[in-house]
Amino acid sequence: MESIIITITSLLLLYSSSGANFNPENIIIKVSASETYKFPYHLALAKPMSFPYRLRGVPNFDANDITAGGAIVADEETGRILFEKDSYDKKSIASLTKLMTALVWWEVDGDLEKIIEIKSEDYREGGIAYFISGEKVRVRDLLNAGLIASSNSAMAALVRSTGITEEDFVSLMNEKAESLGMYNTRFKEPTGLDYKNISVASDLFILAREVFKNPILASITQKASYSFTPIGKGATRNIQSTDWLLSEKNSTFQVVGGKTGYIEESNYNFILKARSNEGKNVIIVLLGSSDKGTRFEEAKKLVNWVFNNYVWKI
Repeated sequence: MESIIITITSLLLLYSSSGANFNPENIIIKVSASETYKFPYHLALAKPMSFPYRLRGVPNFDANDITAGGAIVADEETGRILFEKDSYDKKSIASLTKLMTALVWWEVDGDLEKIIEIKSEDYREGGIAYFISGEKVRVRDLLNAGLIASSNSAMAALVRSTGITEEDFVSLMNEKAESLGMYNTRFKEPTGLDYKNISVASDLFILAREVFKNPILASITQKASYSFTPIGKGATRNIQSTDWLLSEKNSTFQVVGGKTGYIEESNYNFILKARSNEGKNVIIVLLGSSDKGTRFEEAKKLVNWVFNNYVWKI
């Protein structure tokens, strides 16, 4: 088939000037006597993307300025990589796992108002449980506790609430990872306690971008705190986010989502979505920072470097 070059603007002007009732869905492009295809009108009407460009003369960010063993910073809209450090090195991801757990839960169930009774089998070590065996709670409280405070017990109960066995749920997590193109990722369980939950920074950018597309999940990752009361009895529980940046004021960017992770084998992990004063969004993934506070300082350092040295153009 011979190649055909035609501008969308010219085609629209030609069609609209013909006097016909204009509907771009009705445009059929004839390539040959036997080949036709519909005009991709949705592309003509789509909002043009803006791409980040580094200002002239700006040197590379020095990878030695961060302790994280794996890292990536990328534009959320286009996926353009703005910085990376060993972004394909496999690392234990700890509680960053919970982002995939939440995403799969949303797809297989998604009922925030479902009520379940907490069982002793839901208890997992690490962090604060926030729930007592025998209490009845709404699933939305489990989801919030899992993503905001990184409660392992909450995520175990969330998985059980679906009626799917944990083994089968983890299989769905791995299937979802593969469908997203996260080919260097493998999950063994849904909380992040197992050091064999592994991924790479570049895969986790894909996961984070997918989670942030979901308005419910994204909004939870923006909360610095959350409160709930078990149904029927029990005191109100107050939850604080493990993401310290949500409680800070930054003049150069806004924190619009994040998730932390830590086990001894992984050191300190962090995913951050940051928005510039001009409304541009980037996602930062840090794997293996040296300590709890350092991961946040390194994330800020990278965000400020990007927003000070890149401009977005159509």
